[in-house]
Amino acid sequence: MIEAPLKTVGIDYPRSGDAIAPGQPYSFRVSAPADAKEVRLSIDDGDWKPCRKDDGHWWFDWSAQAEGEHIAVSRVIESDGSMLVTQPIVFKVRP
Repeated sequence: MIEAPLKTVGIDYPRSGDAIAPGQPYSFRVSAPADAKEVRLSIDDGDWKPCRKDDGHWWFDWSAQAEGEHIAVSRVIESDGSMLVTQPIVFKVRP
């Protein structure tokens, strides 16, 4: 039997339950395999927005406008075209 290493993807920040201040810039940090060619993030089932790669992680810059609870999910496209999807995280926007 051939065993492939388990690939880990996830939204590092914010963590589930974290609060973000409204109207302030915030950068989501996403971990993805080294061979990832694209990472996108969706908030509240919105459009998939591209993340930028820097310092070994992928980042999504956002400015929270609507207070309340939100859900974020990211997806990773690997160099072979396969897709990995993160577990959703629930975070809050509040002053």
